[in-house]
Formats: sequence, structure tokens, C-alpha cells
Amino acid sequence: MSQNRTPQTRAQRNYAWTVALAGAVAVFCALGLGRFAFGMLLPSMSQTLGLSYSQAGLLGFANMAGYLIGVLLIPLVLPRLRARATIVASLGLIAGSMAGMAFTGSFAVLCALYTLTGIGSAGVVLPSMSSMSQWFYPSHRGLAAGIVMAGSGFGIILSGFILPQLSPQFGLVPWQIAWLIFAAITALAIGLCLALFRNRPSEIGKLPAGRTPEKTTASAPVQAPRAKLRLLAQLGLAYGIYGATYMIYVTFIVTSMVDAYGMTKNASGNLWAWFGLLSVFSGILFGWISDRLGRRAGMAVAFGVLGTAYMLVGFGSAPGLLYVSVTLFGLAAWSIPVIIAASAGDYFGPTSAANVFAVLTIVFSAGQGIGPVVAGFLAEKIGDFQVPYALSGGLAVLAIVLIVSMRPPAVSE
Repeated sequence: MSQNRTPQTRAQRNYAWTVALAGAVAVFCALGLGRFAFGMLLPSMSQTLGLSYSQAGLLGFANMAGYLIGVLLIPLVLPRLRARATIVASLGLIAGSMAGMAFTGSFAVLCALYTLTGIGSAGVVLPSMSSMSQWFYPSHRGLAAGIVMAGSGFGIILSGFILPQLSPQFGLVPWQIAWLIFAAITALAIGLCLALFRNRPSEIGKLPAGRTPEKTTASAPVQAPRAKLRLLAQLGLAYGIYGATYMIYVTFIVTSMVDAYGMTKNASGNLWAWFGLLSVFSGILFGWISDRLGRRAGMAVAFGVLGTAYMLVGFGSAPGLLYVSVTLFGLAAWSIPVIIAASAGDYFGPTSAANVFAVLTIVFSAGQGIGPVVAGFLAEKIGDFQVPYALSGGLAVLAIVLIVSMRPPAVSE
């Protein structure tokens, strides 16, 4: 029983939180800097390079295409390299591609390099998140995944506060300097992950953290093949909807702040940083909620909050609604990936978690790639992003219906 654990056993389990924090640092670089800072950089890049809305969407698509490629490669690479080496190699790819983007003005080259960043991001996120199923029991799995995803928020905070303050140096414009700074930070993260991240508790004589599952209460992995496929399809579709809708928001909301709401560079940066601050706690909050109320309830609530955020900017134009929208989005920003990662371990078992999460992320990546391209095309025709935001709200409602229709996992006897 968990109440009878000895102090020594608790100490053995504590290293799991160190691994979660190391994963958070890796995700900070892979997503916070490698992807979500892009929304803050985009107005400056578009102005310097003369990018249209469609080209901006294609550049975001290049990153998502790379992420999808990385997801497809992970099941082949991970069994050979294992989580730690995969994360370190992927961070190296991210750092190199970021440095390359700082020294090119070619749209084609930028797309190619940002594709490599996307590949590296997948190589960091999937092993970092799926490793939590090895290091934590279900009682704390959602919370641990939330800590890992919190790294994304710190990247947004950094970009929101620092990027507006950058000025041209050594013949480089601010967005080029930003990519160099991001590359240097990522290089430092490589050393930290080498020092702290470990593949699984048994390698170093540790135990998973959390309450040891009891046979009378623990969720049993789904066994029937048809039930597995049905659950995989439902989770995948919900994850794909999240990928498309959240990526539209994070790619274009800063552009909307400037173009549609007339905000200054500093004002939009401060609001973006506010979103980043809130998002730090989003995964932790909804991971905890899903640990307590269940994965389905957690996802339904999260999509409800996200859908409201989308609709506020999709059907309104008042500055006050924008602030409420950004606040709500920040509170639930990383909720769905956290719950999906925990669900993969709960419903399919810790040993299958990495492969299941990879399959789900393929659909997620497809959504991420399609969303910004469609939104950019629509904005090009209409003149703003209100319609894409409104459609995102409708898709969030569809996701809630899908989640409610899911059957809960079986309970072992």
C-alpha cells in the first residue's frame, strides 16, 4: 500500500521528477523556441522577407511536415537509440537548423531548415512525453506530462518579452538574432539532458513515482483488438482537431493583434508573454484534473475552454474579447497533449505508450500542417482570420461530442 512506503522508497521515486524537469527543458527548446516563438517572429519575418499570408502559412506547414516526418521515424529510431540519445540528437538537429535560419533570406531555404526543426521537435517531444509512462504510475502520470509540457510556455514568455527588445546588430535583423539566441540556448539544453535524463527507472535502480496501482482500482489496458482500434481512432481524431485548431491560433494570433486590432509590437509581445505565462500551468492544471476526474472528463473540459477562446476572436472584434480569448487559450493551451500522453499509457500500457503516442501524433501532425495552410488561404481571400478562428471553435465542439461518446477504459478485477 502507498501509505506504508518507507522513506527510502520515497527517495528512490523522487528522481522521476528530475527526469520530468529535464524533459521540460528539452520541450522548452523543441516547442517553446522551435515552434511557438515563430508566431512572435512571423510579423518581423514577413516584413523583412515580404511574405504573404499564404507564404507564412506554408512556412508553418513546413515545420509541421517535418514534425510528421519525425513522428514517422520515431518508432524506428527509438528502440535503437532509446529516449535519452534520441532527445539529445534531436536537440542537436534543432540547434543547427535554427542557426542556419539566422543566415538565410531565401524562402525555400527557410522552409527546408524549418522542416528540419520540425523533425527535431518530434524527436524531443515524443520520447520526453512517453517516458513519463515509464517513470510515473497512473496516479501522477497526467501531472508529470503537464510538467514536461510546461517547458513550451517558458519559450513563449521568453519570446514575448525579449524579441520586441532586439535591435539590428552586425548586419542581422532582430528575427535573425533571435534564431541565433535560440540555437545557443538549445545547445546548452543538450548538456543538461545528457546529465539528468534517464530512459527508465530500472536502469538506475529507481522506482516509478506515484501510488502503486491496486488491482481493484487500476485502469486495465484495453485488450480487444476492435476496442483498441476504435479507441485509437477516437483519440486520434480528437488530437487531430486539437492540432489543427491550436496551430491556427498560435501561428496567426500575433499577426491578428497587429493587423486586426492595431496593437504595437511591444503591446502584442506583452500579451503573447501573458499567454506564455498562463500556458506554463495549463498542462499541469489539466494533467492534475485528468488524474482526478478521468482522461475523458479532462479532455472535454479542455476543449470547452479552447473552443470558447477561438469563438471569442472568431465572432467578436472588441479588444476586451481578445484579452479574454488569450487568457482562456493560455489556461488550456497544452492540456490535450498532456492528457493524450497519459491516456496512451493508461489505456494501452506503459510498454506500448511510445508507439501509441507516435500513432496518435501522426494524426495530430497532419492537423497541425493542414490548419495553418487552410487558415492562411482563407485569410488571403477574406482579409482577416475571423473565419478560421470561428471554424476552429466549431471543431472544438465536435471534439467534445467525440470524447463524450468514448467508452471509459475497462477496470481490472
